[in-house]
Amino acid sequence: MHNTDTTPTKVQKKAKLGVIPDGWTTPKINEVFQFINTTSFSRNQLNYDADNELYYIHYGDIHATYKKPLLDFEIETNIPRLNKGVELPNSVQYLQDGDVIIADASEDYEGVGEAIEIKNLNGKAAISGLHTFALRDLNNKTVPGFRTYIFKNPNVKKALKTIATGSKVYGVSKGNIQKFKIMLPPRPEQQKIAQILAVWDLAINKQRALLGEKQELKNGLITNLIVAQKDKYKIVRLKEVCSKIQDGNYGAKYPKADEFLEEGVPFLTSKAIGSGGKIYYKKLSFISKTKHEELTKGHLKLNDVLFTNRGANVGAVAMVSQDISNGNIGPQLTLLRTNDIILPEFLKYTMNSNILRKQILQQDSGSAMNFFGIRDTSKFKIPLPSILEQNKVIAVLKSIDKELEIMNNSLALVKSQKQGLIQQLLTGKIRVKI
Repeated sequence: MHNTDTTPTKVQKKAKLGVIPDGWTTPKINEVFQFINTTSFSRNQLNYDADNELYYIHYGDIHATYKKPLLDFEIETNIPRLNKGVELPNSVQYLQDGDVIIADASEDYEGVGEAIEIKNLNGKAAISGLHTFALRDLNNKTVPGFRTYIFKNPNVKKALKTIATGSKVYGVSKGNIQKFKIMLPPRPEQQKIAQILAVWDLAINKQRALLGEKQELKNGLITNLIVAQKDKYKIVRLKEVCSKIQDGNYGAKYPKADEFLEEGVPFLTSKAIGSGGKIYYKKLSFISKTKHEELTKGHLKLNDVLFTNRGANVGAVAMVSQDISNGNIGPQLTLLRTNDIILPEFLKYTMNSNILRKQILQQDSGSAMNFFGIRDTSKFKIPLPSILEQNKVIAVLKSIDKELEIMNNSLALVKSQKQGLIQQLLTGKIRVKI
């Protein structure tokens, strides 16, 4: 992919961040960046109307929408805008190219400190919002294109977890993160690392573009086959087509940290559910059979449909496969078990359409703890064609899903290769020649 022109590293000292390569420094964040003011408008004050000119960076989009380390305003189309007429605070500060936006809240430790870097604003006005820190280079100690990778350094990410607090939602305070130490190579080395990783990003972006085109084709088919036909079909609430709607809220019986195992009965949380109905098997947790039997609800069966009821990826929908059909769900998920008037796969495809998305956006407050309970979920409205029509829709969409699976596997391979490179370059295990 790219000749990294690397050599094994020399090391000179150890710190909490691990081995620090010769010539690298470990400054505090507030010695490298200044914190600029952010705002706290909620999701229901945002829209995607092109007539509105003020872009808004929401923490949920950092977790769930922006898949690239650099948020390029010339490329990214899913950046919300603030509603017209919303009054801005006097202290508002507008973003600039090179600013880094960090999400300060996450449902899991892995998302703590997730960051993006702003690129190609080209005169556009943008502000950083709810549950974010916005950082700007102080004294030219960093180079554009590298800043976001400071927070993707595996040693830095690991250390960030130690200052995160919370139970269901983890967060880091401004006071803690200001004094948090980072690993910083010399500027020429930053530049070279950024150039190398940019080559891999280009390959990933090309694969994503192909995948996006195929996904758009699928979305168009869903629109034509389900959404556009909804006036022809009876409209029903979810409670009418489900024999069971149940979440994984176990109260005091919820597994404690030491009850999660390396293997055992699968335990699904929202982090295992991706967009488009994908289940990330590498993000599954596990509990013992004894604990599974103690949790008397939330037991999965083959073809149950799962709905993410809160958090950054609220509304993500997936269907239970054979290998997790004996598992449990956590409180962030709601189980939908269909009755005989709807096919599980049709329900999955319908809930992955904008029929459900529109209903979610109408109620989503944008809060870190925004929650769709069983009562709310049971009231969602969907079209209900005949079983014959449902089967026709499923046959068309399943063929597209097979193609998407092949393309996703190719993307995962390139991303894995880049991640391996990150492990080496950002920790200085391999040094680039300047």
